[in-house]
Amino acid sequence: MRRIAVALLAAVTFALAGCSSSSGDKPASTPTPSVTPAAPTEVPVADQIAACTDAIAAGKGQDGPECAGLSPDDLLTAVQDSNQRGRDALESALDAATSQP
Repeated sequence: MRRIAVALLAAVTFALAGCSSSSGDKPASTPTPSVTPAAPTEVPVADQIAACTDAIAAGKGQDGPECAGLSPDDLLTAVQDSNQRGRDALESALDAATSQP
């Protein structure tokens, strides 16, 4: 959602910059056709966070392509989720080790 807003803001800024007039004898420029943004084909953020969490939990780190497009807050969520998985796995292993005769 943020990316779409940034793209639209950039398009409006670019369009406004092209419409500014200067005091000179320059001929009027021909208008350029506007570009309609295509429908977003991005993976939902929740799926990106899950893929990043899987990568971190698998030991690939947070610098991989799975985590590249995440915002800092979403990356933090993925790291925290990965840490929780590790804690849960450790707790299960400890429970299994202490329950054996």
